[in-house]
Amino acid sequence: MSTSGDNPFASPEGTNYEPQPAEGSETVVPRSSVDYMETVGDVFNNPNWFVNILLAGIAIIIPIIGGMVALGYVAEIIGARAYGRMKSYPDFDFNRFGEYLTRGFWMFLVTFVTSLCLMPLTMLAGGIMGAMQASDNEALIAIGFVIYFGSIFAINLITFFITCPLVIRAGMLNDFVGAFDFNWIMDFIKKMWVEQLLGGILLYIFAIFFMLVGCLALCVGYIPAAGAVMIMWSLFLAQLYQVYVHRGGRGLPFKEATKL
Repeated sequence: MSTSGDNPFASPEGTNYEPQPAEGSETVVPRSSVDYMETVGDVFNNPNWFVNILLAGIAIIIPIIGGMVALGYVAEIIGARAYGRMKSYPDFDFNRFGEYLTRGFWMFLVTFVTSLCLMPLTMLAGGIMGAMQASDNEALIAIGFVIYFGSIFAINLITFFITCPLVIRAGMLNDFVGAFDFNWIMDFIKKMWVEQLLGGILLYIFAIFFMLVGCLALCVGYIPAAGAVMIMWSLFLAQLYQVYVHRGGRGLPFKEATKL
């Protein structure tokens, strides 16, 4: 797929995808670049967009399992777009609650394990700051703050770079162990880190805007706003995956989730 050279934010040409086989398909529809504005606009490029963002937002606030269900829906959107099943994205279907939950469980688990592995770095940064604060030297205290907050920023950035490909792998493969292919993950980051960084910044700004609009609607709008942000993020991950494949990355089989 190609993108207009005149407008870096233009939607790629030929977005009328042909349906691909579902089970075990490795046929990813590649694209040459990430269109950040398209990830926002396509949230509303579905006849049932309001119902989808509302149901997705409701799923997010369900205690304990809500986040897993939401992640499962994220994977379904990535699969629908990246494997060329549809031009838009699938509707949120509570009848598929079980499938969302089983797929989302693995996605949640890989992010949780990643966070645990990086936690010692956060504790180390906190320990350094604490040691410097214990001194009476104002310069050391200031340096401790700089080291701590700089470390937290770096750790969050590393976590973001790692979790993007991890979530894609866990969601597509519907598996925990298979998600940890470090050669694939490092290759993804190597090929896509610029788009990850730029997209993360832009989508964070858009997410703040959506949430502010939701809060202005007597805070009730927070629920559909959260759903809109989630779908926007899903579309972004789908584009990252497609561009990765376009740049020579290896596609993954999309394995269907089973009910609990």
